[in-house]
Amino acid sequence: MLKYFERNGRKVERGTNALNNVYVAPVKTWNDFKNFVNQLVRKQELQERFEVIVIDTADEAFKLCEKYVCNQAGVSEVKDVAAYGGGYKILDNQFMEPFRDLNFAGYGVVFISHSVEKQFIDDNGNDYNKIIPALPSRPFNLINKMVDVVGYIRQISNPTDNGIESKRYIFFRSDNRFFTKSRFKYIEPRVELSYDAFLKAIYDAIDKEAAEDGGTASNEIDPYLDRSFDDLMEDAKMLWGEAIQQSKAEEVSKILEEEFGKPIKFSEILPEQIDTLKKVLFEAKNIL
Repeated sequence: MLKYFERNGRKVERGTNALNNVYVAPVKTWNDFKNFVNQLVRKQELQERFEVIVIDTADEAFKLCEKYVCNQAGVSEVKDVAAYGGGYKILDNQFMEPFRDLNFAGYGVVFISHSVEKQFIDDNGNDYNKIIPALPSRPFNLINKMVDVVGYIRQISNPTDNGIESKRYIFFRSDNRFFTKSRFKYIEPRVELSYDAFLKAIYDAIDKEAAEDGGTASNEIDPYLDRSFDDLMEDAKMLWGEAIQQSKAEEVSKILEEEFGKPIKFSEILPEQIDTLKKVLFEAKNIL
């Protein structure tokens, strides 16, 4: 489920034997995935070796996360995890946290989803079918806020002097046939499916926007990735539950005391101490 693209060299496995610079890590549980992410975020040698992380597929990743959240609470459905819809907020935070960590660590993150056809009604009341990601609306809405591009890949066949030639393209602009999205308003409608062509399309779109509208590219953090204090406290509740289940509550308490300089509970942390809370969560996650 987790694919790593190496900066240099070649390493391939299983179904990726035709792909260069790819390493595949099989993920069976959400804990597996979190452990892989922790290694990628913490180990400098991995950050130097890998550049892009591919989640294949996001559909399955969300199922694993949902199962994990329910198991942690000892229930079978998310609605029973916490009252007043609190379970869904816990699920949202649990699902997006590893992807934010990867993003902050400097990795590019690519999500793969299957496609399905869904029926819609236009402004005139006429039915039409549109191809959209198979990812359920809840995880899709979360991921959609994070990504810069949602592309649709399809194969197109054209007649040539030697017969029929088929090529795969990635589309960046939507129509009534399929859904796409791009933050880059000057991006090409489609390009041939290749890493180099994809990057060129992005760079060309950025350059054209700068030339047409002024401004420069920015490395500022996406505000969506900057967690609120309330979100982090929800994470702390989940983490403390994991620590108790794994008999590691004392270790987490020790991390709290070391970071805050005194014995303290998560419930006693104040909003102005958010930076220290982030450090505690990061350190605690690595022992669970």
